[in-house]
Amino acid sequence: MIVVIPCHNEPNLIDTLESIKACTPLNYKVEVIIVVNDKAENENPEVRKQNTQTTKSFYNWNKGPESNNLVFHLIEALEMPRKTAGVGLARKIGMDEALRRFHSINKDGAIVCLDADCTVSKNYFSAIDSQFIQSNAGLGEMHYKHPFEKETNASLSTGIVNYELFLRYYVEGLKQAGFPYAIQTVGSCMLVRASVYAKHGGMNKRKAGEDFYFLHKIIPHEKFVEVNKGIVYPSCRTSDRVPFGTGKAQQDWLDQDILAYLTYNPRVFEELKILIGSVSEFYQKETDLVIDNLPEIPKAFIRAHEYSSKIELIKSNCKTLNQFKKQFFIWFDGFICMKFVHFVRDQFLPNIPIEQAIKTITNSNSNNLVTLLKELRQLA
Repeated sequence: MIVVIPCHNEPNLIDTLESIKACTPLNYKVEVIIVVNDKAENENPEVRKQNTQTTKSFYNWNKGPESNNLVFHLIEALEMPRKTAGVGLARKIGMDEALRRFHSINKDGAIVCLDADCTVSKNYFSAIDSQFIQSNAGLGEMHYKHPFEKETNASLSTGIVNYELFLRYYVEGLKQAGFPYAIQTVGSCMLVRASVYAKHGGMNKRKAGEDFYFLHKIIPHEKFVEVNKGIVYPSCRTSDRVPFGTGKAQQDWLDQDILAYLTYNPRVFEELKILIGSVSEFYQKETDLVIDNLPEIPKAFIRAHEYSSKIELIKSNCKTLNQFKKQFFIWFDGFICMKFVHFVRDQFLPNIPIEQAIKTITNSNSNNLVTLLKELRQLA
């Protein structure tokens, strides 16, 4: 097992490493690779200063006696090309090095992703070992919980509860719509077998959303497992490192002068369910006829994006319905699902308060956000 941690302007890396060090050890070696990174041009001097301090802190912290079963390494990926510098490239550097290290000893181990502002449960290693490594899965995701109870800033605490509610609500909506690859896409929770990582071309260099695209690229082709015995605790803080994600959502929440957190209308997922339920018909009948018979919203989506020809192309290359379904959902992936959801939100069904949305999709009687979050966590 090799844990890869990108680290950019992170003052609390040592807290993450102490959390890892406190994990119950395994009977084999675990390595941790930290990739301290910044960009070559126009980097904020304060970021460089923090990265320098983080590097010094790591080497001071790592001076103690080395454990036989837990070894820490640090890569300084400084002055990365401005065009590609970012979390995707930082993850790629660490994950590529993990692959090289596994290859050098002829092992097909687990490449485990984490972030430098997270902590983990003490059974983190053992959960990954029992539920992922000892399975035949090629891809996985850890269970996660934002530690809102420990957040002293009330606004940040409320913000992170809302954001985790949104993340879990969205995936639950996709599940109820029948999307076959409805998974959480949290970068600090990704797991991939080394051979699978190599087979699918490794990590991308996206500056944001690298986790989303990485997971959805691979999941149609490999067995996926959810590791729910161990837990990753992502930070509740704000951040300006990427244009979306937890840190950005927290900052947006603090900047808004409103009390209601809005999210997708549950009817969006009902409309998606209608479209997904038509997949067999697309194969069995004339494509344009199926589209003509769709209700207004899924019909409008297909026509607005001129997807009829894409469906026809997929059909022309498939000899069986099962083959068509597989190829259809390789194309109609998590990104296309999100396009559908946003299209329906913008054109037909505006956002509504998140507690109203979640109560509808879970049939809950509670108006309390924390209670709703606990109920959604139980569904994961």
